[in-house]
Amino acid sequence: MRVALLFQPRIAASVDHAQRTQHRLQCRGLDAWCVSSWEITERPGDLAGAQLVVTFGGDGTLLRAARAAAPYRAICLGVNYGRLGFLTEFSPDEFDERLDDVLDGGYWIEERVLIDWTHHDANGVVASGLAAGDVVVGRGRMARVVEIEVRINGVVLTTYTSDGVIVATPTGTTGYVQAAGGPVLHPKVRDLVMTPLVPFLTPANSIVVGHDERVELTTYTTHEATLSIDGQTDQLLASGDRVVCEASEHLARFARLRESDYFYATLAEKMRWRVPREMPRPVHGSG
Repeated sequence: MRVALLFQPRIAASVDHAQRTQHRLQCRGLDAWCVSSWEITERPGDLAGAQLVVTFGGDGTLLRAARAAAPYRAICLGVNYGRLGFLTEFSPDEFDERLDDVLDGGYWIEERVLIDWTHHDANGVVASGLAAGDVVVGRGRMARVVEIEVRINGVVLTTYTSDGVIVATPTGTTGYVQAAGGPVLHPKVRDLVMTPLVPFLTPANSIVVGHDERVELTTYTTHEATLSIDGQTDQLLASGDRVVCEASEHLARFARLRESDYFYATLAEKMRWRVPREMPRPVHGSG
């Protein structure tokens, strides 16, 4: 087995854990190498040939790995050095205890949809890539709304006057979409969600977009607008620029050792939705 180990360079414990794991794997005769998660966006080829990608960081590090690994069909496994750890599979100690189970293939594979996005300007394609969580077209540094025309399969849906519009995978719905009042989709769903950000005098509804449908977002603004991918990379948009989003043929593949029906329990725990109910105290009469 060939294993890539992605560390978060700002977290010393993450770097150390990746290096210790590399040594442990090499002692077993496996081909293992360490890569900075910051470099993987610019050099996804560093994952070429990897069968397993282990990340030592938070959910954001795992999203970076998922984008880069998807074209190679590599399996990703997250060790949590972040805060929420919604997507990661293990705490650091749990990973050390369960590594042999992972190497012995004692996991199941969860596949999740990704977004193919393309940025067009007046001259053609500017950039393109994959998003694991969300694509956001929104305002720039100035606190001014932008107008964003939305087309689905070429049909004009509406023009939002808002802070922006999110197009998200089910993975992304537990983040920015939920915070903006949109729905949470189960990871098994292959559809996308489009949610406006603080719309002004325009519809506030989220729209679930079919897995075989295309969303086009065109900006109209006299000032700066931006395109953000998974909250990790961004680029400027000019008035008239168009961003096209659709479900990708590539899938993110995550190794899971927990039960296959884990999602709702994890959702309730991580989002702190489970509030213990106080049982009413019996009222005793005086007579």
